Amino acid sequence: MEKQWLGLVEALELTLNKIPIMPTEVLPVHECVQRVAAEDINSKINSPSLTASLKDGYAIYSEDVAQASEEQPVVLPIVGTVSAGEKSSCRLEKGQAIRILTGAPLPEGAEAVVSQEFTRENGDQIVILADSEPGRNVLVRGTDVMEGEQIVRRGEILRAGHAGLIAAAGIDAVKVYRLPRVAIIATGDEILAPGEPFRSGALFASNLVTLSGFLRFRGIDVVMKVIKDEPDQIRATVDTLLRECDALLTIGGAWEGDKDYSLGVLDELGWEPYFHRVRIGPGKAVAFGLLKGKPVFCLPGGPPSNEMAFLQIAFPAILAMSGYPPAPLSTIRAVLQEEVGGQKSWTQFIYAELAEKDGNVTVTPLVSKSRLKNMAGATALIKIPEGERVLLKDSWIDVQVLV
Repeated sequence: MEKQWLGLVEALELTLNKIPIMPTEVLPVHECVQRVAAEDINSKINSPSLTASLKDGYAIYSEDVAQASEEQPVVLPIVGTVSAGEKSSCRLEKGQAIRILTGAPLPEGAEAVVSQEFTRENGDQIVILADSEPGRNVLVRGTDVMEGEQIVRRGEILRAGHAGLIAAAGIDAVKVYRLPRVAIIATGDEILAPGEPFRSGALFASNLVTLSGFLRFRGIDVVMKVIKDEPDQIRATVDTLLRECDALLTIGGAWEGDKDYSLGVLDELGWEPYFHRVRIGPGKAVAFGLLKGKPVFCLPGGPPSNEMAFLQIAFPAILAMSGYPPAPLSTIRAVLQEEVGGQKSWTQFIYAELAEKDGNVTVTPLVSKSRLKNMAGATALIKIPEGERVLLKDSWIDVQVLV
């Protein structure tokens, strides 16, 4: 693979153009929330299927109560009752009222419903204390959704409100894009899996846990492995996991050290590499390619570099595989509390903390010497775009919000 440095924008665009889109699956409507619709959805029915009452009260002719008030109440005979879910044979004539409950079909001839709080019963009569124009407290057939109406567009992320609307439209299952299953391999003779006995000089695989946390937060299934810096073991593990999973992340072995074997193993396995090295700090030693048609991301081993390469390139691509927008972190405007600088020749990211001051959102860079404490304490990322060297104190900037 040619050792060419790409800018962040170019690298992400290339990645998104190469990744495969996941196949679809059909889920029960109550399990579809936060998934991406794989087709347009049209209502099967009218909802409500009948014109119905929105309130407990009395169905009336509007003209009969046009002058009704507490000072001049109108008294009408009650000629029937209708409840939700039943078919009523009652027909309303002028000068009459029919008792009606919420959700019940509006009787033939009725124009409106007087809400119960504006009435007073008097034996088999009802005393009405307020007017009710035509359509008051009435939900017309098909008001919520009409038969054949498009209620969801392909590519929409389904919220809880969508699920309720889909159910109301007579649909009990939804076609969505499947979520990928992602394998993460951490390589290194000094790396321990969480729970292994500790030994001097070793490091627990914190990167593995961090990346898994981001993916699981989005509902993505993750398979994790910690292996030695041995080409045969890396080769066997990659081969096995790519049969089981839809995408692969490797941690470590992404540069040119004596024991950086990951890229060499992928070359031997015949992957299609698209880049290695991106003008991004931290995280420059990131590579991307396809192996057996599946995306593989080789991420650097240093914690900030690992996380940043993941957040800015790998994570957006993994989400896009299931139809999500390739922007896992939302962006907000904030007032920068301290001047920050970076390398003009690349895109620089700085861990930062959000707060509020004088009604404005503020952002302050974190300066702890501990990389992991900075990562854990950060609620935002400051981005210094390629071509800029300094962001000035008190300037309004766009920041990425960390989940």
